[in-house]
Amino acid sequence: MSAGRPQVLLIEPDGLVRGTVASVCRELQLVRLQQVTSIAQGEKWMQSNVDHGLLLSLAERDAALALLTRLRAGELRCEADIPVAVMVASADAELVVRLKELDVRRLLLQPFRLRDVVHTLEQLWPMPEILVA
Repeated sequence: MSAGRPQVLLIEPDGLVRGTVASVCRELQLVRLQQVTSIAQGEKWMQSNVDHGLLLSLAERDAALALLTRLRAGELRCEADIPVAVMVASADAELVVRLKELDVRRLLLQPFRLRDVVHTLEQLWPMPEILVA
């Protein structure tokens, strides 16, 4: 049954956030979630694996934006236009403009509610109809 769910990479250094998001994904069978703790690990993963989406912490802001730039330039193994959601503690206008330029589809301001994460996952990576029926 998990084969029909999209594979999403979560890059999040905070173990509590990472574990909570992973637990929700597993419980609700929203997506197949791969987890890494740093941008460097995430980039290594994305160079050899195909993902359908990215849930990205901006804790390593410059490195995260550089990774998004490489993703959108088609330098990684997955499709350049995969859906991306970003998690950040705060965002100024300059950051929001940059994220729009990088086609980030959702911005989750931390601390966020679990239902916001669930809603984001459902919107960006909907369940295939074969699994919903």
